[in-house]
Amino acid sequence: MKTLERYIFSQLLGPLGFFVLVLTGVMWLLLSLRVIDTVVNNGQGAAVFLELTGLMLPLVMSIVLQLGALGATVYALSRLMNESELVAAFAGGASKMRVAKPFIWFGLFMIALLAIDTMFLMPSAARTMRDRIDEVRSDLVAGLIRDGRFMHPASGVTVYIREVTPNNELLGIFLHVDRDNSTPVTYTAKRGFLTRYEDKPTLVMFEGKAQFLDEKTRQLQLGAFKSFSYDLSPLLESKGARVRKPSERYFWELINPDPEVATTPKARGKFIIEGHEQLSAPLYGLALPLVAAAVMMGAQFTRRGYGKRVAMALILGALLRVIGLAVKSLATPTPELWPLLYAVPILGGGAALWSLSVTRLGSGARSSAAPGTPPDIGQATGNEVAS
Repeated sequence: MKTLERYIFSQLLGPLGFFVLVLTGVMWLLLSLRVIDTVVNNGQGAAVFLELTGLMLPLVMSIVLQLGALGATVYALSRLMNESELVAAFAGGASKMRVAKPFIWFGLFMIALLAIDTMFLMPSAARTMRDRIDEVRSDLVAGLIRDGRFMHPASGVTVYIREVTPNNELLGIFLHVDRDNSTPVTYTAKRGFLTRYEDKPTLVMFEGKAQFLDEKTRQLQLGAFKSFSYDLSPLLESKGARVRKPSERYFWELINPDPEVATTPKARGKFIIEGHEQLSAPLYGLALPLVAAAVMMGAQFTRRGYGKRVAMALILGALLRVIGLAVKSLATPTPELWPLLYAVPILGGGAALWSLSVTRLGSGARSSAAPGTPPDIGQATGNEVAS
């Protein structure tokens, strides 16, 4: 890149870092609310919360990098135009396409970042996060040692503990088990503790009672015990291999899905479209900066500010991305429409590039340009180009 291109490119990096930092904080905060219930309801601490929310960062970055590229382009061009630096560049013989080159290089840089994120980091993080959530939900001990709440550590199991002492003794135990078509049983005990017996998690209860309804006589049966051990391991038994969602798979697994996994046409459509979404989403890293550049440089310079142009650039950039999301939803039930996922960013970026190559500044620049600048700074004379 030449001096002018390097300078404009450097003006994009600072705003990009700012927008990515701010938007990442906002998006991370919003999405982290999704895991708070899982962490709190399963008795986990801050470390698990930070781990799970950290695994959400690739998803956050897939959105933030696109918006950051759009915002950085608009901000950089607005500043260059307000400080008349683009006026000087055009007056010195630079064409719009030369000024647009840094934005093309910037877009290619964003494509590389987004490709790494969407095609590799996002599926890996989604897979790891889902596995960790399953581990957290199966951490029965952590779910049992909280007092004063009715807990449901597993399907058909309800636990209530009135108090947990500093040495982890459980006081006022209530345990109701209704699983696998067996007779529902309710246990109550004055005290107890959690331990491991023969490498199995076991709840030991003292001075308690067990009650259940006799299905034959339809009478309530009640029995007392001094001590009773309840094996908790059946509550932790695996329910079989978990089927991974499309968001947890890499694009090469999605574009040609395994028939044993995508068993229905609807599931197959989700897999195929998700795979092409991973491949097409990075293209917006180039399309959005080009759209913003075409709008910002698409009219004459003025001293009255560029607020309307900034708003138009942001609106058109956001609209292009919304159209892409709408096309994804439209194509999911009809996976044969997957080329449309690529068409939206390619056509949007292509139209912006064509606009940059053919449009010139209007004659209104004479009245608003700085003193001494040419009437139409979008058209340089032969001597200016030579210089």
